[in-house]
Amino acid sequence: MKTLLLNRVVWVTLVAVAVTGQAMGITVPHEPLAQVGYYRPLRSDYVRSWYIFKDTTGEGILNPGDTYVEQLNNWWTPVSSGSQGLYNDNPAATGTELSSAAQNWATYTLAGDHPDKDNPNYNYWLPQESGTIGFYMSYSQFDNCAWHDPAFAPGSNPTQRQIMREMHAGRNGWTLGWVINEINPAGAGSPAGFVNMDVAVHNGKLDTNVPGWGQSISNPRATMSNDLDAVLSLMNSLDYKTRHPALFDDAVGDHTWAANATRMLAEGYDATDLAMLVASQELKEIPGFNTGLLDHAGDPYLYEDAFNERSVYSQGTTDGGVIGGLSGFNGLDPEWSNWGDQQVIRIEISADTLMLGGITELRFFDFGTSVPGSTTSDQVNPRMIVFNADPSGHLYFDDPNVGPIYFPDNRIFIAVTVPEPASLCLLTLGAGAIVFLRRRRTA
Repeated sequence: MKTLLLNRVVWVTLVAVAVTGQAMGITVPHEPLAQVGYYRPLRSDYVRSWYIFKDTTGEGILNPGDTYVEQLNNWWTPVSSGSQGLYNDNPAATGTELSSAAQNWATYTLAGDHPDKDNPNYNYWLPQESGTIGFYMSYSQFDNCAWHDPAFAPGSNPTQRQIMREMHAGRNGWTLGWVINEINPAGAGSPAGFVNMDVAVHNGKLDTNVPGWGQSISNPRATMSNDLDAVLSLMNSLDYKTRHPALFDDAVGDHTWAANATRMLAEGYDATDLAMLVASQELKEIPGFNTGLLDHAGDPYLYEDAFNERSVYSQGTTDGGVIGGLSGFNGLDPEWSNWGDQQVIRIEISADTLMLGGITELRFFDFGTSVPGSTTSDQVNPRMIVFNADPSGHLYFDDPNVGPIYFPDNRIFIAVTVPEPASLCLLTLGAGAIVFLRRRRTA
């Protein structure tokens, strides 16, 4: 298995690139090439469209009555979703501060003797800026390996193979990642701000067969969190060194010893160490919840998976996180009559984050179409969708046609589909009325 460890020399170069925002020399960013060998091929829809909605009805679920705002296409990478949301010891920071700098890892697909193999400028890096959160959807070819297949066994020994399976089980599908603030060694050190953010996922779990590709098993989980305990997060027992957050046990609704014992014991750690690792995570999975509302069929509308981001970042450093294993489930008909049958991501940013936490802008990156190996595709030249915050901590999108669109409770939905034009009239009917009628019919 190839190494995913970013060495110290490359990391220092990374900081220089992130600070200047320019490539050194004449190297330009490349889109990766698809991996072969033990990897499965890219799914036919590895790059797909995702749709941003406003919670117009203020009910906390995406249903008719809510407003479509924008569209974006996802990024992709050959490496794991956690490795794409890259973090390591930041020479510009102090203590246990770890920084993120998401990139596409185009260099990972190059031959070992390629002159750009360790050139960070060959990769495309997600832009950073102070006071912003940059969001991206992505597809990881590594996460989409056949981890459920007993014949698929990366690793040098049974313990390594078990650790790898446990870490990557349920990570087929897509990911949501974000980077907070910017890396700037010249201004590093003092506290800068904080981010309080909640993410919930509806219909993110899925076990299905994708024709012509194989079985896809998705179960949303945190695959990267910033500022992990620098010692306990580093996995030295594998053939390559990587940092990884603790695993969440869905059956219990917590980060249990049973879910993490293989990894922790291999590193010589105990339950106390596991508790310390979990406490260090700025992104944590928590139990999902019932909204108390009904879907199109009169069934409870559930967010089966939920996550909290509670980060404190310093000047000149970044924070961030990644949620992998998003199914991208889409069972809708064109007219949205079964509107609950799709995956929905709900993002909520606290008003305090936008007033006191130093964040004034959210950015969603649209990576357009993919041409593997290209230096000119949208994957290395994304469009940026900007949301701003007013002085009162209210989030809005400045639509060029209708003006500012405010988001109740600073809540943003990311969905898999958008209604066909013929069905847009459905959106004029308040979702509260629909839920009420369904409750009357089922009472």
